[in-house]
Amino acid sequence: MITLIKEESFKLLHKRSTPAITIILLVLMTAFGVLAKSYPKFYSPRTLFVQSFTGDSWVVLFMIAACSSIIAMEFQYGTIKEVLYRKYYRGQILVSKWLTMLIYSIYLFALVFVYSLILKFVLFNNTFDLGRKYGAEHSVFTSFSYTLIGDFVGLWLILSLVLLLANIFKSSAAAISVGIIGYFALGVIAGLMTLAIQKWNWLKWNPLNMMNLSGQMNTPSMSKVTMLSTPELAWGSLAYTAIFLAISYVVFKRRSV
Repeated sequence: MITLIKEESFKLLHKRSTPAITIILLVLMTAFGVLAKSYPKFYSPRTLFVQSFTGDSWVVLFMIAACSSIIAMEFQYGTIKEVLYRKYYRGQILVSKWLTMLIYSIYLFALVFVYSLILKFVLFNNTFDLGRKYGAEHSVFTSFSYTLIGDFVGLWLILSLVLLLANIFKSSAAAISVGIIGYFALGVIAGLMTLAIQKWNWLKWNPLNMMNLSGQMNTPSMSKVTMLSTPELAWGSLAYTAIFLAISYVVFKRRSV
């Protein structure tokens, strides 16, 4: 298993897109930081900091693309056969890809966390204090941290579904397109779902409602909308992630090469 993870990491590191994504992410975050510095009336520095200068949003898109291609490309170019010929179990191959993506997502979120702090102290050192209240519940730094934690859990709820879809498509381009389009579509449907929950209480356990975790961690009063407590949203997100990954595991083991 460790050998497989090393090989997957090696392939990921040597893809041209991997260093490019890091550079693009930092440039985008810097751009929003400069906008907030230049136009504070239109782009609140505190709000953008709490939102990690949009870094976490970009990471979601980058990770959807990475997770879609890491499986689909193996079948598209037939390289999956070479791995199977080395007598690795299919389950080991798939789990090694999951763990590689987990490590990659941790790296990107850690990068966003650190670089957000750098932008704060370089551009907004005297603009706002990290210890001051943000909203009615938490400090600026706590809200920033909760947002990243909630978004990370929500990210893997999305990625578990993306990894499932990637097992169905033979083309990496198709898998990436469906993953990204599906992500934006889920955002729209999730907004409509909150209205339906008020009418049909049992709908509160649907996976789309779990995507409100990040917002509710910062605004506990959102529980009146989601109809679930924050721990319930967290455990629900993890449960659905496990379910989607389990289905993905079964599909991968039965997929013809």
